[in-house]
Amino acid sequence: MNYFTDREHITLEQICDTFVGSTARQDDDVDYWDFKSSGLDLSSKIEEMAAKLPEKEISDLKKVLKILSSSYCGLLYGGPLKPFDRLSREQKERLFFRWSRSQIGALRKAFNVFRKLSTFMTYSASPEEIPSIHKKIGYIGPISKVSNQPTKINTIDAQSDQEITCEYLIIGSGAGGGLAAGMLSEAGKDVVLLEKGNFLNENKFNEQEWDMISKLYDRGGAMTSSNGGVTVFAGSCLGGGTTVNWNASFPTPDHILNEWRQEADLAHVESVEYKESAQEVSRIFHVNGDHSNHNPQNQKLWDGAKKLGLNPKVIYRNVSGCNAQGLKSCGYCGFGCIGGCKQSTMRTTIQKASDLGARIYCNTEALTIRVKSGKATGAESIQTIDGKRIKLSIKAENVIVACGAIHTPALLMRSGLDHKELGKNLFFHPTVGVAASYNEKIEPWHGPMMSTVVTDKLRLDGNYGYWLETAPVHPGVIGMTLPWVSREQHKNDFTIAPRCAAFIALTRDRYGGKVSLDKNSCARIKYKMHSYDLNHSLLGMQEAAEIHIAAGAQEVIFPHRTRKTVNRSMSLDERKRIYSQMTSWKWRVNDYALYSAHQMSSCRMGGNSNTHPVRPDGSFVGCSNLFVADGSALPSCPGINPMISIMTLSHYTIKNILNG
Repeated sequence: MNYFTDREHITLEQICDTFVGSTARQDDDVDYWDFKSSGLDLSSKIEEMAAKLPEKEISDLKKVLKILSSSYCGLLYGGPLKPFDRLSREQKERLFFRWSRSQIGALRKAFNVFRKLSTFMTYSASPEEIPSIHKKIGYIGPISKVSNQPTKINTIDAQSDQEITCEYLIIGSGAGGGLAAGMLSEAGKDVVLLEKGNFLNENKFNEQEWDMISKLYDRGGAMTSSNGGVTVFAGSCLGGGTTVNWNASFPTPDHILNEWRQEADLAHVESVEYKESAQEVSRIFHVNGDHSNHNPQNQKLWDGAKKLGLNPKVIYRNVSGCNAQGLKSCGYCGFGCIGGCKQSTMRTTIQKASDLGARIYCNTEALTIRVKSGKATGAESIQTIDGKRIKLSIKAENVIVACGAIHTPALLMRSGLDHKELGKNLFFHPTVGVAASYNEKIEPWHGPMMSTVVTDKLRLDGNYGYWLETAPVHPGVIGMTLPWVSREQHKNDFTIAPRCAAFIALTRDRYGGKVSLDKNSCARIKYKMHSYDLNHSLLGMQEAAEIHIAAGAQEVIFPHRTRKTVNRSMSLDERKRIYSQMTSWKWRVNDYALYSAHQMSSCRMGGNSNTHPVRPDGSFVGCSNLFVADGSALPSCPGINPMISIMTLSHYTIKNILNG
């Protein structure tokens, strides 16, 4: 579909060149400094990505492009009345520089949209497209051989509109739904599993950043909050987030279980039976510490934390036989694990469900759940095969919703199911990156993605605080997360990539956001970081910076639009003075890079049906055979990577369903 006019395509190419274009040469590497993104036809790639976005977001993007393509462009930054493509390079950079600092939130959002699109899509391109960039940073791209033992799951592509009947309809195949499919199939139940994303197995995982993110992540990796302030990473493929996540496998902390018992009136979360579910989940998904070798950046986090008197811990991971090329290729597992070592639901419980006869439909989106007289009777869905839309009408005795914390409430709302708290209390574990350059080679794209965690400040205020981990960053993510002040500065900063270690500070957010429906009934995310949570995030950035310095970093770059830094030549007092000024830098929406890979609690389980849409048995209030078994049902965010918490909740819920 053509979303942009020819004129808008020209403007888009010029925008991308403004963010990543030729610059003054800093050394003899002519090809790198002369490189510009316009040779990649990014406007066409952006148009392809737009097909995965809600109409409102496409409309907003087109409005900005329309203005930039006209003479009114100058009114948006105090420049000459010329269209964007007729401005000088200096004028183009000045326009975006002013937008990044504007008092008008819509302009800051537009700046961030174009910045992220331009930098990510340029630097995540294939080795054939950007050889000079890969050569400059020593990035060798795909390094693994295709698996000779790919996951073999029978998925069904419908040939025409049809009606389907089953005992259990499961919508969503991630940590909650994928586990439910295996458990119910093993119990001899007739199961239909719907997944709106693709089925890609180890033969299709090619370790290429842009290609895999566009195919495995929701909205092609371009999902954001409605204000543009949070980039939301969520799996959208068979196995959901378990196919693309970074393997961190933490049990729900005891203090969180105690909080859920008291505040959500859930006595069962501290029961022997719930603990047994947690243990069974760890067994099913092979949670262990045997493959948590430290790559250089995890070692830096460990060593720096130790030097500061902190207590780093080894992260247990859900992997088996993970020794590919000395664990080097593990850094690519965010794009799917070629070696099949990651014990995702696709690799384990969905495989089991398929072997036992479950019917699995991928590329299939549930539009509504049918409800009659307080009971779910099935769902209406659309399967899209090669652009053809096929209607699947499913009759089911029971329905289990596990679409994740963004799409579960949206589906329930579209189905006319109502609860005053539905969609509210959306928690994100808001995440910021703190990058630093070292004198030695780090190559943050190689090795186990996460193996070190620092949780000393997890309970700064009651049960709220932050924790530190590392992120497996590849060129696209590095380009997207580095602050952009000018084309030359950004391109120069990008050269630190092979010497860069990326720590992340994750905050247990006390104040959540909201999921609602837009006018086209698509999920709309509202989230703005509360000052209480922001304060914890700032403290996390400071601690990450100090750990970097203690580990030998030369310069630390904060994720703020103004490119604030500290370096090892500064005294501790000088660094503390900078930290004391952080609150004055302005932390408005789109002033800094904020991410979420964990979405939770938008359809909370609890004992009080007035405040919690899901009962303790997992059923939705007012609909006894409709169950919610995913991250949306967590009573609150667990303050640690939530995969095992989600699986434990799902396991306990399904176990009770089977026990009647």
